[in-house]
Amino acid sequence: MKVLHIIENLDNSYGGPAKSVPLLVKYLNELGINNKIFTIKVNTNEENSVLDGNDIDVVKVPLEGIKKIKYSSILEQSIVQEITKDTIIHIHTVWTYPTYIGYKIAKKYNLPLVISVRGTMYEWALNQSKYIKKLAMWLFQKNMLNIADTIHITEPNEKKALENIGVNNQTILIPNGIEADIKFDSLSQDILNKIKYDKNKRYIMFLGRIVHNKGLHYLINSYEKLKDKYQNVEVLVVGGVEDEKYFKQLKQIDGIQFLGMLDGQDKHTIFSISSLFVLPSKSENFGISIAEAMSCKIPVITTHGTPWKTIEENNAGWWVELSQINIDNAIDEALDCSSDELKAKGNRGFDIIKHYTWDKQALKMKQNYEEILNKRKM
Repeated sequence: MKVLHIIENLDNSYGGPAKSVPLLVKYLNELGINNKIFTIKVNTNEENSVLDGNDIDVVKVPLEGIKKIKYSSILEQSIVQEITKDTIIHIHTVWTYPTYIGYKIAKKYNLPLVISVRGTMYEWALNQSKYIKKLAMWLFQKNMLNIADTIHITEPNEKKALENIGVNNQTILIPNGIEADIKFDSLSQDILNKIKYDKNKRYIMFLGRIVHNKGLHYLINSYEKLKDKYQNVEVLVVGGVEDEKYFKQLKQIDGIQFLGMLDGQDKHTIFSISSLFVLPSKSENFGISIAEAMSCKIPVITTHGTPWKTIEENNAGWWVELSQINIDNAIDEALDCSSDELKAKGNRGFDIIKHYTWDKQALKMKQNYEEILNKRKM
């Protein structure tokens, strides 16, 4: 079996899929599957911490023209020349040129097609650049979704979102995973110095792209209201600025530090010193940063827009309807907890997330691929 994975970009700044796709491939490799990733190289100085540390076969073709479209004239031929017997096309991106090319190749060569929608079919997502998306849906994308052998979803609401746009194709639910066994021997002294770490302070961590959907403004507003009540608390914001206009609108408040993109030991250090993790997202199809926080035994505050009801059910944090007052109350309640109470919640979160390891998720995907190939042979 050979699987050709297509994703529009793999730079760290691309967000969750830039990590989750290579990690899926890493563990599929360990199961004996022959994988290759095809992606568009948008910038000359791209970085990806997962690719750097693992033997993953990646073909990066150069961007031509408008960045948003992700066009490259050599992408199609690069993929076609890798087709062998029992080849599957797995598209991990939608709307852009690589999506169309994956669909075109699968149709032309009668290859099995798997599509991972990764949160792109929610109503709020469809309303971003909605006229362009409506055009793409009319031209090819709806047909592509309907003829795919399987649509991969990472949380149940994605199936409902597909049905709402008239796509009733077969789906398979496979969440993203975590690498719970990745440990570091020490903390980054450089990062501790940068934030002027004080062991007597408590730190709230936010990790995500700085865009409106991630809801950082809710956390900032809550902190502004509560900082006088909890004077030993600071907020550490980790993530790249994707929406400059939104970033400039955020309140600049003493006690909130913007640290930019962090990875490896630096990111581990912020997790290690944080007492609470907050992601007030409008919507997440998985929320890899939530999973990372739970794997570090940190209690989580997040919203009903994320698929983490289990946090509430297992008393591992707070899972609330998104509103300013609800985020205010959840943070206030969390900061009022003793360190032992927060530690207990964090431990319960770890008990949840240890069932989400990548080896388990990769095995489910392998079984999905095998089922597709077997059906094709019948």
